[in-house]
Amino acid sequence: MGKKSATRASDAAGEPSRESTASTSVEAFTSWCASKSIELNGVAVGKDRASGRGCVATRDLSVGEVVVRVPDEVVLTTETSSVRTELDAFVGDDGVESPRLEKELLVIAVMCEMLRGEKNSEWGAYLRVVREGAENGHSILAWDDEQAEALEGTDTWFDAYENDDEGLDLPTMTDEHWEHVVRLFFERNPELARGMDEDELRELHFAATAMVAGYSFTLGDDEIQGMVPFWDMLNHAPPCAASVRLNHDPKRGLQMITVREVKKGEEVFNTYGPLRNAELLRRYGFVLARNPHGGTTVGLDEVIEAAMMANPDLYEELPLRLAWLESRGLADEELSTRFFVHQTGRPSHELLITMRALILKPEEMTALIETDFEDEEQLMILEGNDETRAEQSYMVGAALQFLSVHANERYAISMKASRLAYKMYADVSPTSETHESLYREWAAALVRMNEQQALIKLGRWTYHPARSEDALLHAWPFPEDEDEDDEIMVCTPVEE
Repeated sequence: MGKKSATRASDAAGEPSRESTASTSVEAFTSWCASKSIELNGVAVGKDRASGRGCVATRDLSVGEVVVRVPDEVVLTTETSSVRTELDAFVGDDGVESPRLEKELLVIAVMCEMLRGEKNSEWGAYLRVVREGAENGHSILAWDDEQAEALEGTDTWFDAYENDDEGLDLPTMTDEHWEHVVRLFFERNPELARGMDEDELRELHFAATAMVAGYSFTLGDDEIQGMVPFWDMLNHAPPCAASVRLNHDPKRGLQMITVREVKKGEEVFNTYGPLRNAELLRRYGFVLARNPHGGTTVGLDEVIEAAMMANPDLYEELPLRLAWLESRGLADEELSTRFFVHQTGRPSHELLITMRALILKPEEMTALIETDFEDEEQLMILEGNDETRAEQSYMVGAALQFLSVHANERYAISMKASRLAYKMYADVSPTSETHESLYREWAAALVRMNEQQALIKLGRWTYHPARSEDALLHAWPFPEDEDEDDEIMVCTPVEE
């Protein structure tokens, strides 16, 4: 669950406020940027109501301007960190095979740089301002148990506390990676702990994980994980509203280039991608009241339960059907597969195919297993006559109706209560120290409400008067082309 709350240093009498501390840190960071040849052209660190800081235009910016340039050597990665040798020895000759481990090694690198102290670490002043941003934000790693329970049933909860997908972005499996990676590293390199005990290191691990989760970038085809100074000062906007794009020039380093005009005094936005609120909250600690990207996921176990309600005879043939789904990449042995439901209620193609396979009659399932998917005539026969298709579409629709109701039962808090909390706390500032818990309650309510609405709309989508049989009976999957490359390049590689 969430981390237990700790008393704020600023709560003690005589301690500086969050705002004054942040101001001092920003001044030190600005000087550090200049000393590292980070070029700022028409932009500077500014204040933002939502996050407390951001990037502001100091003059009118036109399209195509390079407003930020960061030299390659200033990017903090496992390779540029002061513990590169120790990390290489820890990983061994086989290298890093897990994307999740790659991120965890960067967490260790960030921890070690902070342990060196601001004066001794090459990234000291930079990491100080990043840490303050992470600690003053709302990373779910800082939520106490009561606050975290408000997320139960949501995709945020599942990915943060239950998902064991090694390819998932931080934070996830935080306790497991502390136990089996981070603690083991410091046991092998006790001198790097600088005298900190296990509890203090654990607290630092939470902070470093929140920093890497919220502020790191994936760079290049090799997917190098790195902390890019000043790039992480820009707040998020949906892709359609972003002010800049990221680029790498082998001679001039990492660049931020404007893609739209920005007036003097306006905030300059980057985009973290087309992310739903559940993912924004888990990875970055914030949500958007008006987010064009929404929806939720449903687990294979929920899909099976709903299919059984529509087709009670499924129980005896379930192993056979799961085996077929697994052969098509639609299921796994642990039943951990999840399917997407769009914010309009439209189920994904994978969900429709899976549900259709689960409601088939035994003889129809036999025909499906024996079908050669490269033979168009066999596929046409498999589709059946009008009566068969009408019955299948009815069964798929009924199962999706059951799924709409069944999946909504995973939330401990009702849709009505979620909407009430959302309206009550809509004006609470995320930077307010006195109302921190209220903002988190609002953010959790918004995530729940987004997902609950999508599931309710799933039921409406299923039996909409204009819904056709073809919409419910998505075509059976053809074999995938293994040579097809669907990877999206985030940025060109960082040159050594």
